[in-house]
Amino acid sequence: MTRARDLARLGNQNIITADSNFNVGIGSLTPDAKLAVAGIVSATAFYGDGSNLEGVASAGLGTAVSETAPGDVIYYTNTILGITTDITVDPPSTTNVAYTQYAEISVDEGIDFIVADGDDFIPDVLGLSTEGVTPLSGAGGRVRADNFTNKAGTGAPTFNAGVVVTGVATATSFSGTVPSSNLSGALPALDGSALTNLSIPASFNELDAALFN
Repeated sequence: MTRARDLARLGNQNIITADSNFNVGIGSLTPDAKLAVAGIVSATAFYGDGSNLEGVASAGLGTAVSETAPGDVIYYTNTILGITTDITVDPPSTTNVAYTQYAEISVDEGIDFIVADGDDFIPDVLGLSTEGVTPLSGAGGRVRADNFTNKAGTGAPTFNAGVVVTGVATATSFSGTVPSSNLSGALPALDGSALTNLSIPASFNELDAALFN
């Protein structure tokens, strides 16, 4: 069977094309390489060093500074990873840890960045960042996780721009002092009148209250 008859049997004869330079296109009418595929390539295996591949997410090395030697084996990583669509970091059941070489995560306003229950997400996995994080501009989105820990493992994270809580804040203890000059907004009554759900013994009388105060 000739090639012409083979292509004639295709529903769309433009699915496979070839030009005078012997470039072959699949889904492309203007192939610019020996094989140009307009779409997703799926295979059981790939071979070669991959040094000329572009737009490939690296698992920890970064992006080569150039496509030719020696720059093809010298890598860089941008500082900020921008999150522009809702995403849930949920690695497969074979692990519970996901990571990125980006040192900082920037979540757009109104966007959710969620770490799945029971999983860990590690930024700056290469440990390249040597400077403190500068607060980003903008309202930002939401980061949700069941547990937050700092990378160094020395305690709770520090929120450089402060923390705004919409709702009830609960803690097992509080430490440190707050100068009155730093307080703003309406404060609850200091006599305890704003406290709720207190368990007060029935025998508690005015004398006990005076001593307690």
